[in-house]
Amino acid sequence: MGITFRCEFCHKEIQAPDTAGGKRGKCPFCAKSTYIPSPVKEEELLDLAPLDDQEEHRLQEHVQELYRREHDLIALGKKGTLEPLEERENLTSADLHHFAVNYVLEMARNNLQGADVQVMKLRNFGALGVQAVDDFIEGNAHEPAMEALPKRVRASFLAELRAKLRP
Repeated sequence: MGITFRCEFCHKEIQAPDTAGGKRGKCPFCAKSTYIPSPVKEEELLDLAPLDDQEEHRLQEHVQELYRREHDLIALGKKGTLEPLEERENLTSADLHHFAVNYVLEMARNNLQGADVQVMKLRNFGALGVQAVDDFIEGNAHEPAMEALPKRVRASFLAELRAKLRP
């Protein structure tokens, strides 16, 4: 049957024979050594909970509202009434929280390119960008849109973002 998985580095889909499961192999796309998961037996699969269409719709509306607010703030900044983040004198990690939130939401929507954009924005702020992510990891910051995701998924996305910001 074969194993289908994604490279942990370039995130491209790879297929490997069942016999390669549990070993490391070279990604045919980026040539990095990546872990090949063991094949899953049919009896090991768990039934997924039914999708709550109302909750999914509410989450999508909330995400769209956050994007509208961000767009409005950017437009306001272009009019000269808001100082760009890069030029603020007393910038705090809280000013950068929206980048971490956007990253998590993009990952939840499986939009890797959108998530990478948020990583690049946070990198521009160095240690302060890292602190913005740490605020969420340490429980010092909260965002309702992220709270809708399962805690382990949210924690995994934040840990991955934190790792991408390491110098």
